Amino acid sequence: MRRALVLVLAVILVLAALVVGGARWLRSGPELASDTLALPGLREPVEILYDSMGVPHLFATSMEDLFRAQGYVHATHRLWQMEMFRRVLQGRLSEIFGSRMLETDRFLRTLGLEEAAEASLPTPESPMARAMDSYAGGVNAALESWEDPLPPEFLLLRFRPESWQPLHSQGIGKIMAWDLADYQIGLNLAASRETLGDSAFLPLMPRYPEWGVTILEGWPEEGTGRGTDSASGLPAAAVARIRAGSLPPVEPWNRASSPPLLASRSSPPQLPPAVSTTLLARATLSRDVATILELGSVVRASNGWVVGGERSHSGKPLVANDMHLGLEAPNIWYLVGLHAPGYDVVGMSIPGAPGVVAGHSNAVAWGFTNAMVDDVDFFVERVNSDNPAEYRTPEGWAPFQVREEHIGVRGGDTVSHTVRSTRHGPVITPVEERAGERVLAFRWVAHEPDRTFRALLGMGRARNVDEFLQALRDFDIPHQNVVFADTAGGWGYWMSGRVPLRASGRPPHLPVPGWTGEHDWTGWLPFDEKPHVLAPDRGYVATANNAQGRGDAVRAVSNGHWAPPYRAQRISELLEARPHHDAGSLLAIQMHTGSAFVNRHRSHAVDAFRGAGLEDLARRLEEWDGLADLESREATLFHTWWRTLHRSLMRHYYDGDGGYFPDRMLTEALETGAGLPPELPVEAARTAAEYADLSWGEAHRLHLGHPLRAIPVVGRLLRFGRMDIPREGGPYSVNVAGFGGSRPPFGVGWGPSQRHVVDMADPDGSGGFILPGGQSGYPDNPYSFDQLELWQEGRLWLLPLERGRVEARTVATLRLEPEGG
Repeated sequence: MRRALVLVLAVILVLAALVVGGARWLRSGPELASDTLALPGLREPVEILYDSMGVPHLFATSMEDLFRAQGYVHATHRLWQMEMFRRVLQGRLSEIFGSRMLETDRFLRTLGLEEAAEASLPTPESPMARAMDSYAGGVNAALESWEDPLPPEFLLLRFRPESWQPLHSQGIGKIMAWDLADYQIGLNLAASRETLGDSAFLPLMPRYPEWGVTILEGWPEEGTGRGTDSASGLPAAAVARIRAGSLPPVEPWNRASSPPLLASRSSPPQLPPAVSTTLLARATLSRDVATILELGSVVRASNGWVVGGERSHSGKPLVANDMHLGLEAPNIWYLVGLHAPGYDVVGMSIPGAPGVVAGHSNAVAWGFTNAMVDDVDFFVERVNSDNPAEYRTPEGWAPFQVREEHIGVRGGDTVSHTVRSTRHGPVITPVEERAGERVLAFRWVAHEPDRTFRALLGMGRARNVDEFLQALRDFDIPHQNVVFADTAGGWGYWMSGRVPLRASGRPPHLPVPGWTGEHDWTGWLPFDEKPHVLAPDRGYVATANNAQGRGDAVRAVSNGHWAPPYRAQRISELLEARPHHDAGSLLAIQMHTGSAFVNRHRSHAVDAFRGAGLEDLARRLEEWDGLADLESREATLFHTWWRTLHRSLMRHYYDGDGGYFPDRMLTEALETGAGLPPELPVEAARTAAEYADLSWGEAHRLHLGHPLRAIPVVGRLLRFGRMDIPREGGPYSVNVAGFGGSRPPFGVGWGPSQRHVVDMADPDGSGGFILPGGQSGYPDNPYSFDQLELWQEGRLWLLPLERGRVEARTVATLRLEPEGG
């Protein structure tokens, strides 16, 4: 009996070891090792040199072979991520996740991303078509030769990936454009109008503050002089706007009356007819849909700036860029070096598409921030009461365009879904049978054919700023602020992406009648008329999703829905604070945890804590350096006070409910005192005081999520994602860290998805790149999260262009050869 028990125990221990070992293998995937493999379709050998961070440098003799090898590498390390991109594009999530994704698939099929991608495919036999064909061939070669078990996500969900097509690569651009689309703001505003009425709704309308720094003009009314203030080194015209208490007043608001913002006008703005709450609810994205579509998110925010040679230590321009996305595991970007005759670039690629999206060559460097273009308009379409298959146009009744979609559902029957479209675009609300029903359709820039991948290819091949700008003309989606520089000393800024021109003259905030033609799109803003500036006298251009300019210069771009100017202001302050910069000083700015937002509003928090009788805490805030570092307890105090007060004022404004309520509403209330019950700031201070001894690192935690992390036992066993990582910075810091909730612990869900700095005097030896994670898409590979610590600490990783420097950093070499060669 005893021997039998021992035997059973031994078997259990062996099985446990196998389970643990198998789980360890599944979550880590294959190791990097030197090898020689055959890759079908290659014309000449390609060498892939991996460095100690798992970053591959691909050396090929032609661009076709280069992109074929890139497809092979992407599929090897990021196959699950590519599969998710493909299924979002096609609206096929229910096939693997079941009926809970059916609503999401319905929306995705209605959105028509795949149809839009198909219309954008490059002309057959064009250079871009050959690049995409080669890339897809490399992906499929990896799939066909796969000998090891597939990544754990495929095993858990029990399915195999299908072959990759150029259409899927083209569609990734549409996914990223969608997440940048100005979709939800119009619906939020319309819903607030229905809840509040016009008078209380009008203050919610987006507008950019007069005191805010702009991309084209810098500081308001700023001259060309700088460094005239001895204490700060800032332009005199800027100093008056920086110092606490000396900023120009903002317009007050009051729920009980029309906002003073409109008082100087002869009459209130003409608003279109209101849209019913029921109709708006049908068009609003569910949380599941919104989460899935954040796979390609670059909507949150971004920083990008360029410094001219006259303000750099080296005498050549400097470029810095950190694009702010939802932070997930794996990271959206994959670092790579691509080296072939005519294309020699290092930087961020996106798994599923050929080339480099942002980075630098030996000739040019570039970076992106969201331009905040109003690229979506909602149209209320009038349905024919006698024939629900028709809708009204300026010329009379016209038939809906109809297509039938069939959605596969795991564990269930195939579901039919009817998609209707008007001349404006897809109808996003159901067409009811009853007479007189109105529906919402929307027009979106990315439904048009685009040439963005051709633009990116040309940008990487450019030899100077002139060639770079010529390539940028083809950059249609998503809309971006682009900063750039070359090694000859050229530098500047140009807004890219299609900007629609409207018959009405400017973008509408709210859904508008679709049958009148008064708001129809009439064309596109020409490239040469988009906001731009080359080598301005101030010696730099800073972009942080702030307004490009004022007045007619940006009338077609946006109707006021830019990010608040705090990050752009702080970047400008730090750039102005010293006469010359280098790659190190630009990285220090990227890592800065201070905030013009905190500087502007700290005095209000101090007053609130004093009003609550919390003198010690008020004094701590007064003496605080304003930095949201991990050890700071004052950062916890301030942000908890702000978020609690924001929530309270929102509920007061909506009579106990919630709704669209930007931070600007609280800002204006604090600075004018109008509409702010005096007890609310004091009550928020008492709430925040409960967390007075909590450090910011304890209160503010980064979550790198994964769709399968929530699976009981298995999600933790396979180590999907990483959670509860102390995170510095705040929502308006240059080193941004966006979080949700009104009280600690705050969960950080977005921030810098990468950092890139380069000095064009020495692209191979200055600055570098970093990701908040790593290269591998496996949940626990040595290269899954090895960059995270460097990202947290503010260090960069060099990606050289010169082969000798690459070889000196190589830890493994994969040689791909033609079949039979």
